[in-house]
Amino acid sequence: MFFRDLFASLCFIFFGLALATQHPYLYFGAMMCGCLALTAKKKRWPNPSWSDAIYDKFENWVHDKAEGPQREFTDGEKIKPLPPLDDKK
Repeated sequence: MFFRDLFASLCFIFFGLALATQHPYLYFGAMMCGCLALTAKKKRWPNPSWSDAIYDKFENWVHDKAEGPQREFTDGEKIKPLPPLDDKK
């Protein structure tokens, strides 16, 4: 996941720079980063250990900042039908 996201981000950066400058090597860089992103996905390159630690810290930070219930319904609660709408005015 890490390498796919990394190379996909670089692909968009190179492509944006290539559109702005019309430089052919930047288009080539975008194409190569796109190829590496697809290769990382297909070959399932493992994440580096330091990136997993960073992802865990980020997820914990986001989880600590979130307020309110995490889910709308609990597992045991059934969804009830909505009441009918009144068209009378």
